[in-house]
Amino acid sequence: MSALARECKRRRLHSTHSLNKIVYMAELQEKMSPEEEIKKLERQLEQKKRELVQTGAHVPEEKEIFREVMKEHIESFNPVPPVSPLSVPLPPSVVRPTPEDEKAMIKRQEANQATVRILVEKALTGTIENAVKEAQILGPYMVKELHNHLVDDMYDKLVALRKIKQF
Repeated sequence: MSALARECKRRRLHSTHSLNKIVYMAELQEKMSPEEEIKKLERQLEQKKRELVQTGAHVPEEKEIFREVMKEHIESFNPVPPVSPLSVPLPPSVVRPTPEDEKAMIKRQEANQATVRILVEKALTGTIENAVKEAQILGPYMVKELHNHLVDDMYDKLVALRKIKQF
């Protein structure tokens, strides 16, 4: 527990929500190295696997468990879920896109894929936290794409390094 969290307890803050928020902010101040971050993910994965085995629940593939661990890890950098600007979905458009619109859409998709590749590389060579923060600036789509790619790339990397034992 950080010094800030102990101080809050000492002052007897009764609101657990306020305490959790303060502890979260204090933990953010404690930066992790890439190695520490990988070790943390490994511990969380092992813990999640043990919990599933102990409860007797169906144990999905290890990669699916890792997907959930990675999602929780990424969400820990953004504790407040983003608010959707539209509460009611818009009806599908009845207008077909023009060939120019389709070309522009393809260029955007290619640019997005390149951006995701750069973010994944930053996460694998630096920290996931820094990559997530950059993705958050670019929007929820980038965060989700980063998560999807990290699950595959990070899992394969950890298995290759024999950091994760497959079952």
